[in-house]
Amino acid sequence: LRFDAEKDLDASTRHAAIVKTGDLYVLKDLGSTTGTYVNGEKLTGERQLHDGDTLRLGVHGPEVSFHVLRDEQEVMMEAVHAPAPPAAKPPLPGTISEQSTGPTPVTTAPATRGPTPKPPHPPMPPSKTSVLRAEIGVQRSRHRALLITLIVVVVGALCVVYWQGWVTGRKIDSQQLALDSMSNELRALQALQAKTDSTKRVLEAALAAEHDPAKQQVIRTQIATETQRSRAIQAAQGVNYTAIYTANDRGIAVITVRFASDTLKADQGTAFSVSTSGQMITNKHVVINEAGETPRDIAVTFSGSTEVLPARLVRVSPNNDLALIQIESRGPFPTIAGFAQTAAAEGAPIALIGFPGGWDNFAVAPHAKGVTGSVRRVIADSLYELDAFSGVGASGSPIFDRDGKVIGIEFGGLQGSGGKAILGLPSARAQALLATP
Repeated sequence: LRFDAEKDLDASTRHAAIVKTGDLYVLKDLGSTTGTYVNGEKLTGERQLHDGDTLRLGVHGPEVSFHVLRDEQEVMMEAVHAPAPPAAKPPLPGTISEQSTGPTPVTTAPATRGPTPKPPHPPMPPSKTSVLRAEIGVQRSRHRALLITLIVVVVGALCVVYWQGWVTGRKIDSQQLALDSMSNELRALQALQAKTDSTKRVLEAALAAEHDPAKQQVIRTQIATETQRSRAIQAAQGVNYTAIYTANDRGIAVITVRFASDTLKADQGTAFSVSTSGQMITNKHVVINEAGETPRDIAVTFSGSTEVLPARLVRVSPNNDLALIQIESRGPFPTIAGFAQTAAAEGAPIALIGFPGGWDNFAVAPHAKGVTGSVRRVIADSLYELDAFSGVGASGSPIFDRDGKVIGIEFGGLQGSGGKAILGLPSARAQALLATP
């Protein structure tokens, strides 16, 4: 047999030989480098072959099937030279035929109808042509099964690739929506800057035309306020909010809390992870209702994920609107970039990352929303008043400084401000809650 010199590289030029010895067929390896295998076993020495054995030339070489084909002429010759059936034995001495002097009795066999049936011929073995056709049929069946398997694998792989692309596309779309919100905030800052500069010019013109000292003082105060706001906006425009969002987005989560007395309606809020083991900070009013009940269930879902994780309440602060919860699933979990070492100053730019709107907005874009702003006022070391926009569901959102570190935690807003005046607790209060035994 000759094999393909380029494809069947495991087959040597003189690889193996089949030698007929009497009625036996023996396989010999002719010193090949890759070896010869019979039914998957490597040949050592010589081996007698039997009908149906599979030979492989090399570990990954071509395979052939061994069959003993009997020639039709050989079968006919065996039938011609077959020994004749033994003749009937003569009667033994002393039987009636020898002792009787009368006529020999004749025994008549029962009559039969029709011609005498001929003895059946032995079944003819299959011819070479039929055997080869059968072999070709088997090979075609194997090739057909291999082709079907290959088609199934390819179609399955294409489905997996399509599904992964769809999931990745959804993630990219969600992240793009979140980053677009930051871009919108930056454009809003630019618009606010232009409005502030315009207001300042109008006030300066009014001050130049005013002669009443009392009114002049009022206008000067308004100009000072607009000047401070303009500086804060300029500082906010110089912050890389995209980097802050990217570094902390995965550690922000939307939480849903259900109480025993309220099975139909659940409270919603925002929490952020402070450890890979699943410790999270949120507001106390999110996990403790007005009746003072503790939650029956707490569900946590991180930004960019759809997995709902169960959590439990660990403790609440007795003096601040803060609470510590623990995810009950096994981590590790994403976290924020860390806490700031110093408190924020008035006019400093800030960024809030949370879930205003709760699950309603999460269903549209499963990523936290980034909001820009500035610190309008610092009340001692207990409260921040922020010039930013927020909404229901954002309670518990972390407040980041220009370096991307947490300086506070949002817990509400001033009444009548339309969500544009946000209140936050300094991050030192959250760190104290974490350190409480």
